[in-house]
Amino acid sequence: MMGLWLVVAVALGMRRPRGFGGAALRARLDAVYGEPHELVRVSPAGFPEADLEFYDRAKKELEAKGYTFIADVEDTTLTRIYPHNRTFMRLFVDAGRMIRASVYHLHPRGVVISMLQLVQLFPRHLRVIELSSEVAGTFLVTSNTHGVDRLEPPPEAKVERLPLSTPVLEVVARHEKRITELLREHPERSPVSYESFDDVLASIARAHVAMARHRQKVGGLSRDELERLKGRPLSATEEAFLREVQGKPDPDAAK
Repeated sequence: MMGLWLVVAVALGMRRPRGFGGAALRARLDAVYGEPHELVRVSPAGFPEADLEFYDRAKKELEAKGYTFIADVEDTTLTRIYPHNRTFMRLFVDAGRMIRASVYHLHPRGVVISMLQLVQLFPRHLRVIELSSEVAGTFLVTSNTHGVDRLEPPPEAKVERLPLSTPVLEVVARHEKRITELLREHPERSPVSYESFDDVLASIARAHVAMARHRQKVGGLSRDELERLKGRPLSATEEAFLREVQGKPDPDAAK
């Protein structure tokens, strides 16, 4: 989920370079990745615009596959930063306790709608399923965010993105195949076990730390990522925007 919010922040900065330039975007990125995130249990009734049918259908399908529902949670840190785009995640673990799954519906609103059009993302409702396993310090992640989450994951993560239209159980099947292949290839490695709600939260926190470390290393946003979002080489204005995001001086200012 963190990657999707970063796309929102990046594109928002690109949409309004005068009122929301590189420095403001970097401040937003630092806010998202500069502190631990607080996830709290919530009731779906508190989210009247959420597609509860999607959540319930995913729950039914996952439970039929032996997954256990853990909790509905809200990332209150993201809510504070993006108050008009509240959502909640529905968390599960598989029968073997080595896969954690999250399901959520993101309905971007306001200026973020313009952002979606800017980066050629037309769906106004993103219904996401993401599965993750940890094996020897590596996060194996499978989601249906192909074409949406265009940013590079941290080196600790091996991410496979399937199309948004991929059914829940196809995403599950693909991830289960990937984790099985990984463990067969490296039988000496043991996956992290998710036995409780706290175990799941701890794993999410570790993934956040890895992403935060990576974002700091690339200066918030890399050239390759910004060009990927734009779909072309950067203009002079966008070059200046990127330097501002990364905190680099303007080479022309020294002349």
